[in-house]
Amino acid sequence: MTEAKNPVQAVQRTLDVLDVLRATGGARVTEVAREVGVSKGTVHCHLATLEENGYVIKEGNEYKLGLRFIDLAHHAKDRIGIFDVTTSEVDTLAEESGELALFTVEEEGEGICLYTAEGENAVRTEIYVGYRNDLYHTAVGKAMLAHMAEEKRDRLIADMEFEQLTPRTITDEYVLREELEAIREEGIAYNHGETIQGLVGAGAPIRDQDGTVYGAVSIIGPVRRMGEERLEGEIPEMIRRAVNIIEINITSL
Repeated sequence: MTEAKNPVQAVQRTLDVLDVLRATGGARVTEVAREVGVSKGTVHCHLATLEENGYVIKEGNEYKLGLRFIDLAHHAKDRIGIFDVTTSEVDTLAEESGELALFTVEEEGEGICLYTAEGENAVRTEIYVGYRNDLYHTAVGKAMLAHMAEEKRDRLIADMEFEQLTPRTITDEYVLREELEAIREEGIAYNHGETIQGLVGAGAPIRDQDGTVYGAVSIIGPVRRMGEERLEGEIPEMIRRAVNIIEINITSL
């Protein structure tokens, strides 16, 4: 994520307050002040301003995020011109596979989940709309990395801080670049338990005729149901069909 050259401290403090409310689901002034590291009076001023504008509500002694953020999210989502056609195909992927299907885009070097659909046997994960993840260890992330402009890919990889999330997580730039080359050739990216042990997936990028990457879709599920034959055969074919329909519709937008 890009760092501001001259950050406004008051704005940063407000964002820190909101992050605490998001993480806790609701907190008192004292709790927020302790987490942010400022006085209770300062926190109260920020919360009062947010409450006055509908971004925070007060229930008893606790402050919580207000529904005004849903309005902001709606307008942010509208920036993604292919949202409606993509979500329709993600629904189909979930129904056909019986697993969890996702639509993800890249922003500031992170994968942002914009839509999820649950099939009959979908696993429960921490993934939700708005969930952020690094690109190097997910199928959708690697699919987008592999097909984006080389200059941008090099810049994002140079800024990566690799973390060993599971024994299979890629933590070496050279190994990642080799895998991205294979993904470009095949058109499908895989997550072999690199994010969560025992959870695997496949994904593919959504591109226009000029090769611009709009995002990626994927199907994920437990390895006990997603053995090698299914993960690298049946699932990729479902994804390719969905992506083909989405990309055909992009040309008419």
